[in-house]
Amino acid sequence: MVSNKMPSTVLSGVQQDGLVLPKKTLFEKESIIDCKLKDAKLSDPIFDQCVLESCMFEKSDFSGSRFFNKTLLTNCSFKTVDFQGSGFSNSQFKDCTFIKCNFKEASLKDCEFSNCTFTQCKIIDNTFSASKITSIKFSGKLQEVAFIADQPNTPLLADFKLCKLDWVTFENCDLLQITPPADTQHIFLKDVSVRARKALASIASEPDNQTNKLLMRRLQKLTTQRGALFNIKNLEAYEGPEFTKQFIALLQDF
Repeated sequence: MVSNKMPSTVLSGVQQDGLVLPKKTLFEKESIIDCKLKDAKLSDPIFDQCVLESCMFEKSDFSGSRFFNKTLLTNCSFKTVDFQGSGFSNSQFKDCTFIKCNFKEASLKDCEFSNCTFTQCKIIDNTFSASKITSIKFSGKLQEVAFIADQPNTPLLADFKLCKLDWVTFENCDLLQITPPADTQHIFLKDVSVRARKALASIASEPDNQTNKLLMRRLQKLTTQRGALFNIKNLEAYEGPEFTKQFIALLQDF
């Protein structure tokens, strides 16, 4: 059951601690500006074709929320906000910041991000669409996150400099314009296609054993990629330390 639509004055301009709204409150075609809420419980709110502008939310419960039909959030900040189980369908975040927010079980694939920053957020087992990211910056940890695109070599405009990527994958993504993690656990190769082709040529005359066959299969997949980013520990856990050592050495030699 969806609550009766509430007028925008309920949230626009409101600066309050501890606000509690009825479950599944519906905001439809509302303009919500300069709202500042702390310790709020919004109880599965639904935003349909809304605009949220210059709003601040802290220690608030947005779990189970729904953002539909081109809802736009611009210049908003979210600090320790719980988005668990929330859905973002055809919505857009522009110039927004997220600090220590929980996105567990949230659906982000159909959401657009433009000039947004995620700091120490819980982003686990989630998916981002590369074609819907104009600029995004992460710091902290991403775990089991996939960046995907429908078309091959879709540019990914993302900054991972202060981020740890744990089992993060890139499908059909052009990584030439990313900022890779700065720590030594990650290896970024911008010219990976050239390196992979040279590595293949170097081992073509070596013994036809199982390890070399696997190396050639892995290298062949890289010959059409625009940039590659590896987490060494993840690669070792998946392929084994010895294979990882040979694989990375072949790519770095060239």
